[in-house]
This record gives sequence, C-alpha cells and structure tokens, in this order.
Amino acid sequence: MKFLDEPPKADLSVDIVHLMCPIHLLELNESIKKIEPGQILELITDYDRALEDVPRWCELFEQEFLGVVDDGDVFRFYIRRKK
Repeated sequence: MKFLDEPPKADLSVDIVHLMCPIHLLELNESIKKIEPGQILELITDYDRALEDVPRWCELFEQEFLGVVDDGDVFRFYIRRKK
C-alpha cells in the first residue's frame, strides 16, 4: 500500500463515506469517466476494505493508483486516469 504524506491536487473529489461494497467500486467506475486522461480523482471513504479493493481496481482497469492518505476517520485515495 502506498501511503502519501502530501496528497496531489485532485480534479474531482467524490465522497462515498458510509457506502460499502460494491458501491465504492461502482462509484469509482462511474467517477473515473467524469475526468479526462491525466486528471486525478480523489475518492473519500471510511470503508477499510477499500485499501485492498481500490489498488486492485486500478490495476484491473489500467488506471494509475497514486496512493492513499489516512485521515483517521476516512481514507483519501488518489487515482490518475490513464485512458
């Protein structure tokens, strides 16, 4: 897992706190389509299983997982759209 000290500037931020599997992945799948290649999506969730699911989703869908920030109550995932 790649934890970040400083988050990158996100082009789109999506708050899915209190949503669990599979909603977090469905929302990620829809949200990545709303940004252009090269832009960064921030996904905010409190679902700890996302620590495994989001990087795996990025690998499966060929998106760049930049890392995650643990804010204590939530995780902030950063994904760069590749295509």
